[in-house]
Amino acid sequence: MYKKILVAIDDSATSRGALAEALHIARTSKAKLYITHVADETVLNLHGHAMTNAVNVDGAVANLIKGGQKLLDDAMASVTDVDAEALMLEASNRRISEVISDKAKELGVDLIVIGRHGQRGLATLILGSVAEQLAKMADASVLLVRKH
Repeated sequence: MYKKILVAIDDSATSRGALAEALHIARTSKAKLYITHVADETVLNLHGHAMTNAVNVDGAVANLIKGGQKLLDDAMASVTDVDAEALMLEASNRRISEVISDKAKELGVDLIVIGRHGQRGLATLILGSVAEQLAKMADASVLLVRKH
Protein backbone atom coordinates (compact mmCIF):
# COMPACT_ATOMS: atom_id res chain seq x y z
CA MET A 1 0.00 0.00 0.00
CA TYR A 2 1.09 3.53 -0.67
CA LYS A 3 1.74 5.84 2.27
CA LYS A 4 2.66 9.07 0.44
CA ILE A 5 1.53 10.06 -3.05
CA LEU A 6 2.53 13.11 -5.06
CA VAL A 7 0.39 14.26 -7.97
CA ALA A 8 1.65 16.96 -10.34
CA ILE A 9 -1.03 19.11 -11.93
CA ASP A 10 -1.32 21.72 -14.64
CA ASP A 11 -4.36 23.12 -16.43
CA SER A 12 -5.12 20.17 -18.71
CA ALA A 13 -7.66 17.39 -19.03
CA THR A 14 -5.00 14.73 -18.41
CA SER A 15 -3.95 16.58 -15.27
CA ARG A 16 -7.51 16.51 -13.98
CA GLY A 17 -7.58 12.78 -14.70
CA ALA A 18 -4.29 12.33 -12.81
CA LEU A 19 -5.72 14.21 -9.83
CA ALA A 20 -8.86 12.04 -9.83
CA GLU A 21 -6.73 8.88 -10.00
CA ALA A 22 -4.41 10.09 -7.23
CA LEU A 23 -7.38 10.95 -5.02
CA HIS A 24 -8.86 7.48 -5.57
CA ILE A 25 -5.57 5.75 -4.73
CA ALA A 26 -5.02 7.99 -1.69
CA ARG A 27 -8.52 7.22 -0.39
CA THR A 28 -8.22 3.47 -0.82
CA SER A 29 -4.67 3.40 0.58
CA LYS A 30 -5.33 5.98 3.31
CA ALA A 31 -2.22 7.73 2.02
CA LYS A 32 -1.07 11.31 2.42
CA LEU A 33 -1.51 13.20 -0.87
CA TYR A 34 0.73 16.03 -2.03
CA ILE A 35 -0.83 18.05 -4.83
CA THR A 36 1.89 19.98 -6.65
CA HIS A 37 2.19 22.50 -9.43
CA VAL A 38 5.46 23.76 -10.91
CA ALA A 39 5.58 27.37 -12.06
CA ASP A 40 7.82 27.23 -15.12
CA GLU A 41 9.37 30.59 -15.91
CA THR A 42 11.33 29.11 -18.82
CA VAL A 43 8.38 30.00 -21.07
CA LEU A 44 9.46 33.62 -20.52
CA ASN A 45 12.87 32.82 -22.03
CA LEU A 46 11.56 31.57 -25.36
CA HIS A 47 12.81 32.97 -28.64
CA GLY A 48 16.22 34.19 -27.48
CA HIS A 49 15.00 36.16 -24.49
CA ALA A 50 12.51 38.12 -26.57
CA MET A 51 9.87 37.69 -23.90
CA THR A 52 12.15 38.74 -21.05
CA ASN A 53 12.95 41.95 -22.91
CA ALA A 54 9.31 42.65 -23.70
CA VAL A 55 7.72 42.04 -20.30
CA ASN A 56 8.34 42.74 -16.65
CA VAL A 57 9.89 39.39 -15.72
CA ASP A 58 9.22 39.67 -11.99
CA GLY A 59 5.58 40.50 -12.66
CA ALA A 60 5.26 37.69 -15.18
CA VAL A 61 6.74 35.14 -12.75
CA ALA A 62 4.40 36.41 -10.04
CA ASN A 63 1.48 35.86 -12.43
CA LEU A 64 2.67 32.32 -13.19
CA ILE A 65 2.79 31.60 -9.46
CA LYS A 66 -0.60 33.21 -8.90
CA GLY A 67 -2.15 31.09 -11.67
CA GLY A 68 -0.51 27.96 -10.28
CA GLN A 69 -1.79 28.73 -6.80
CA LYS A 70 -5.32 29.05 -8.21
CA LEU A 71 -4.96 25.58 -9.76
CA LEU A 72 -3.84 24.22 -6.39
CA ASP A 73 -6.65 25.98 -4.52
CA ASP A 74 -9.23 24.56 -6.95
CA ALA A 75 -7.70 21.08 -6.60
CA MET A 76 -7.76 21.29 -2.80
CA ALA A 77 -11.42 22.35 -2.92
CA SER A 78 -12.21 19.02 -4.62
CA VAL A 79 -10.47 16.95 -1.94
CA THR A 80 -12.63 15.02 0.52
CA ASP A 81 -11.71 12.24 2.93
CA VAL A 82 -7.99 12.50 2.11
CA ASP A 83 -5.10 13.99 4.08
CA ALA A 84 -3.84 16.39 1.40
CA GLU A 85 -1.38 19.24 1.15
CA ALA A 86 -0.83 21.66 -1.73
CA LEU A 87 2.72 22.51 -2.75
CA MET A 88 3.65 25.34 -5.12
CA LEU A 89 7.05 24.70 -6.70
CA GLU A 90 9.19 26.86 -8.99
CA ALA A 91 11.32 25.54 -11.83
CA SER A 92 13.97 28.27 -11.43
CA ASN A 93 15.55 27.39 -14.80
CA ARG A 94 15.45 23.64 -14.09
CA ARG A 95 13.46 21.00 -15.92
CA ILE A 96 10.01 20.47 -14.43
CA SER A 97 10.66 16.74 -14.17
CA GLU A 98 13.76 17.39 -12.02
CA VAL A 99 11.84 19.69 -9.69
CA ILE A 100 9.08 17.11 -9.21
CA SER A 101 11.54 14.24 -8.78
CA ASP A 102 13.59 16.15 -6.20
CA LYS A 103 10.48 17.13 -4.20
CA ALA A 104 9.18 13.56 -4.29
CA LYS A 105 12.52 12.30 -2.99
CA GLU A 106 12.58 14.98 -0.26
CA LEU A 107 9.07 14.00 0.86
CA GLY A 108 9.75 10.26 0.65
CA VAL A 109 6.76 9.53 -1.58
CA ASP A 110 5.94 5.99 -2.75
CA LEU A 111 4.07 7.01 -5.90
CA ILE A 112 4.09 9.94 -8.31
CA VAL A 113 0.99 10.44 -10.47
CA ILE A 114 1.14 12.65 -13.55
CA GLY A 115 -0.92 13.15 -16.68
CA ARG A 116 0.57 12.02 -19.98
CA HIS A 117 -0.50 14.37 -22.74
CA GLY A 118 0.35 11.95 -25.55
CA GLN A 119 1.80 14.65 -27.76
CA ARG A 120 4.10 13.67 -30.55
CA GLY A 121 6.55 15.51 -32.71
CA LEU A 122 10.11 16.70 -32.89
CA ALA A 123 10.19 18.48 -29.50
CA THR A 124 8.95 15.38 -27.69
CA LEU A 125 11.37 13.19 -29.68
CA ILE A 126 14.38 15.35 -28.76
CA LEU A 127 13.45 16.51 -25.26
CA GLY A 128 10.90 13.97 -24.10
CA SER A 129 7.76 14.84 -22.20
CA VAL A 130 7.80 15.85 -18.54
CA ALA A 131 6.02 12.59 -17.70
CA GLU A 132 8.53 10.45 -19.61
CA GLN A 133 11.50 12.28 -18.10
CA LEU A 134 10.01 11.85 -14.64
CA ALA A 135 9.44 8.13 -15.19
CA LYS A 136 13.13 7.76 -16.07
CA MET A 137 14.60 9.74 -13.18
CA ALA A 138 12.27 9.34 -10.19
CA ASP A 139 13.11 7.04 -7.30
CA ALA A 140 9.41 6.36 -6.66
CA SER A 141 6.98 4.46 -8.88
CA VAL A 142 5.38 6.72 -11.52
CA LEU A 143 1.82 6.33 -12.77
CA LEU A 144 1.23 7.98 -16.15
CA VAL A 145 -2.45 8.80 -16.63
CA ARG A 146 -3.78 9.26 -20.14
CA LYS A 147 -6.91 11.13 -21.13
CA HIS A 148 -9.92 8.80 -20.87
